[in-house]
Amino acid sequence: MTDASKVHPLQGFRGEEFVRADGTPRDPTQAELNDARFAPGTASEHPYAVLYQGEFETPWDGTAAAVRLHARALALMGIPVRLTSFSHCVTNEHGYADPVHEVGLPAAVENEVGSLYLTRATTQVPVIRHAVVRSAEHAVSLLVPRGAVAPTEEVADIIAMRRLVASSTILYSVWERDHVDDSMARELNRAGQLWVPCMQNAAMLAKSGVLPERLSVVPHPYDPEDDICKVAALKRAHRDQHDHGWRLFYSIGRWEPRKGYAELIHAFLQAFTPEDRVMLTIKHTGNAWKGYPTPEEAMRAAAYRAGHWTAEQIAQRVVLLSGRGPRTGILELHYRNNIYVSSSHGEAWCLPAFEARLAGNALVAVPYGGVVDFMGPDGSEHLSVVEPSGMELVPDSYQWPVGTKWCRFDVSGLAAALQRARCPKEFVLPEDMKRFELRRVGEQMLDLIMPLAQKVKPEAARYYKERMNG
Repeated sequence: MTDASKVHPLQGFRGEEFVRADGTPRDPTQAELNDARFAPGTASEHPYAVLYQGEFETPWDGTAAAVRLHARALALMGIPVRLTSFSHCVTNEHGYADPVHEVGLPAAVENEVGSLYLTRATTQVPVIRHAVVRSAEHAVSLLVPRGAVAPTEEVADIIAMRRLVASSTILYSVWERDHVDDSMARELNRAGQLWVPCMQNAAMLAKSGVLPERLSVVPHPYDPEDDICKVAALKRAHRDQHDHGWRLFYSIGRWEPRKGYAELIHAFLQAFTPEDRVMLTIKHTGNAWKGYPTPEEAMRAAAYRAGHWTAEQIAQRVVLLSGRGPRTGILELHYRNNIYVSSSHGEAWCLPAFEARLAGNALVAVPYGGVVDFMGPDGSEHLSVVEPSGMELVPDSYQWPVGTKWCRFDVSGLAAALQRARCPKEFVLPEDMKRFELRRVGEQMLDLIMPLAQKVKPEAARYYKERMNG
């Protein structure tokens, strides 16, 4: 049997191995090449396109939503964009990954991204990789993927090529902590550009040793044509259904320590009595996290501490909805309720809170991370801020570097913020949110991409400039 390491990379469709009798590789003959069988090729649409890579296929996932929206924002500028993912999988309702080639791309995702995932280009430059970076090793694999550098025996050539690939890459990363370690900062500094969604992320990375000139804040965009932007108007049209004097608090997210849902239930029962016209709804995915109370345990513990509530009264006023559902269910939550609560210890953005503001609802928020960038002006009647009480260590269950911290708040501080919160007098899409519109974010992305394209591939920059809208 021939040593696999000695097999020539050019092999016919039928599996011939182009080797000599002694096992060493050889080039195929012209006759062998003429007889080879290959699948028919497809001509490229464009000589150049920007590659936007991130897990985009799962409809309900927050990162996937961000990837889709950013790719669409850039494509609105008129330049070719190819959207692809790392795994080519869709996460199903049970949390398992199904290959797209087996289950197909969900119709909702295909309707949203159109043909972006079918874009064909001869050269893809620059490359944008959008991901939650788990470790320094993961950062290396994102900046210089396997196979990106051709094999060679010259170490200096390998180093130079790896440096070139990394410097041609834009890494979009999101963070929910107070710092990254030296090894992570070192690898992040190899990127051509580093994009983050919020000011806290940028300041945190700069403080951790990431070069400020590499950093740019590129916020999460929204599509003004999306149904979430119709919710406020729908509420105004049916004002009689919403002018009931009840403060209807709600939150959406994964059941985990970072989201602070056990603390939120406790704070709600501490802040109010059964005589108050209040209700809390938590729509969550997942039910168990190592070292953190389950939803049932959190309810029992909160009820034990709140002696003025009976179990029956709590069941009527605190509603926990588990599992994943269609987009219409999320829209209905924004429509039915009027005060969103972001009780999180750290957020890179917090998409549900962002959408709550687009729906015209009020906001209760811990001022740490991405929510600060869009929660509205200080003193706004639609905003109630939870007073932080310092920083605290992240639980070991997250397996983040030792010593990593996030924002700490007390249950009493959250309870006070809930008490201060008021229903909006008028449901409107706030003016300060319009800076996050799809086209405005796309313009910012284009401004960042063009200098890098000019540096890496001037011909690509010229091609993009020819195709730019306006």
